[in-house]
Amino acid sequence: MKTSIKNIALGLCLAGAFSACDLDVVPPADLAVENFWQTEKDAWYALNSCYAELEGCLLYDECCTDNAHSHKPWEGNMEMVQQNGISASNTYGSYYFGTIRMVNNFLANVDACEMDETLKERMKAEARFFRAWSYLNLTNFFGKVPIITDVLAYDAPNVARDALEKVHTFILDELADIATILPESYKGGYLYETGRITRWGALALRARAALYFGNYDEAEASANEVITKSGHLLFRLSGELTAAQQQEANEMDAYIDYAAKGIDKDKFIKGLFSYEALWFDENANPSNPEYIVTREYAADPNNYDWMRYTYMIPSSMSVYDGYISYEPMQDLVDAYWDVDGRTMRNDISMETRRDNFMAMWSDFLDDEGNSLSQTAFQQRIKDTDLMQYPYMQEFRNRDSRLYASLMFPFKGWHELSGKGEYYFMYNPDNFNDDGNESWSGYAFRKMVALEPYDTWTSSCDYPAIRYAEVLLTYAEARIQTTGWDSNVQSALNDLRDRCGMPDVPTSLSKEAALEFVRNERRIELAGEGQRFHDIRRYGEEYCQKYMNGTTYNPAGDVLVNKVWNSRLMLMPIPQSAIDYNPLLKDDQNPGY
Repeated sequence: MKTSIKNIALGLCLAGAFSACDLDVVPPADLAVENFWQTEKDAWYALNSCYAELEGCLLYDECCTDNAHSHKPWEGNMEMVQQNGISASNTYGSYYFGTIRMVNNFLANVDACEMDETLKERMKAEARFFRAWSYLNLTNFFGKVPIITDVLAYDAPNVARDALEKVHTFILDELADIATILPESYKGGYLYETGRITRWGALALRARAALYFGNYDEAEASANEVITKSGHLLFRLSGELTAAQQQEANEMDAYIDYAAKGIDKDKFIKGLFSYEALWFDENANPSNPEYIVTREYAADPNNYDWMRYTYMIPSSMSVYDGYISYEPMQDLVDAYWDVDGRTMRNDISMETRRDNFMAMWSDFLDDEGNSLSQTAFQQRIKDTDLMQYPYMQEFRNRDSRLYASLMFPFKGWHELSGKGEYYFMYNPDNFNDDGNESWSGYAFRKMVALEPYDTWTSSCDYPAIRYAEVLLTYAEARIQTTGWDSNVQSALNDLRDRCGMPDVPTSLSKEAALEFVRNERRIELAGEGQRFHDIRRYGEEYCQKYMNGTTYNPAGDVLVNKVWNSRLMLMPIPQSAIDYNPLLKDDQNPGY
């Protein structure tokens, strides 16, 4: 049986260790500095602590964009970003060099360990991956940052920020070198656990970085190597649907006019559940062919993914009482294609949507005008032709990823662990009242982990980089270098085939192609954190278009007034960092 990273000491720090089922437990007193950095096992422990630094779900970044919103200000300054309210005292983004210092410490000391030199070099490359990842995050948020590759003494001189070009070159060169050292796969077992960073993980991150930096030649080349040589594939379900999936598939007959729209029903339904199921249960691990870099979670209450079983879901649907903090917005709902995969719905005015929703909602109240219990609500849905209501026409004949990614009013989702049959109830009376229910009118369904380890937690692994992103990176980069050709179409059609949607157009101008792939990227990667960086690299005109204006919920309440300012291209360096390092005082980002 292959051993996965999640079964080893992910959370180890050099001051001590926690136990896992297959580890030798070293008493913390024996991990003093003078006793460490001697053996292969010491190197293994220290490297595994770097893996614990890998980020998982970045949904909170989406709440700074036109995709999602957080109605709880104590969860972070996301709404302040949306409204141009941040400052050096109330900033956003992690100005954190802890991972970099951890990696530098590993690189400075691992040579003292008695071990195979080839293995040592591989471990060094793994560690350097996390340093490159950390620098990519830092430069995306703050632009210039100091490149530090040594362990600085506590009284070392202050360090100025390096030029942006130097930072970009460092990241790309590091990842290129790392890719030549790391293996293509791991056999499993001690020191070779599956889930470790591979050559393909390094190249996938390099493709992401190059795309962010506008280096389209490098982005295309790195992504193409992953596509043509790695063996990674999009996840597709095989076998029969579960009973819960089949129930929803039957209900989807009311939402999709398969024959009239020329849609293969079986392919559409299998595509919907293939896209959804890659995130949870037995599919959420490094053996998933779509998982290129995996953030693994041990079945331990100190190491879990709280967000995907608590912050994403309202209390009305949770077995363990979620308290929704991050919710999709109407802007994102409107971005999903029609079922033809190429056209967008005409904009519906706030007033029309409000009137349609409230007319429908009034039919789902009791005789006294109060909301129904969940049981009564569900029964009324079963007894009602939902499609008689104009409001529900917004959700007919749409991209399969809409149904797999978002919960919207009156729609069923029946696979919830321990919950059984469920229909999403959006009660407009909860706006500005019940903090644990959606204010936007929607909730995320995508990425929600269905099998918790414990109350409010999940140990389902998370694809920090998945193959779908590489396909999108390749497509966008190639449009920039070559145009809308058969290679671009092939990459995007692979995504479309997986989710049961029609092929992309066969002819588009370069500008139309870029607009098309940007929207395809938005909905394919919705909620995964990339939208924050994408809108900025698309430029000022794009930001002005999408990050200004009022977003309403279906009942017509103002959810957020988005205000864009060019200073938001970068986040402010925190005042706390400036206090520590006075060299930053006169090198703050523009507008702060």
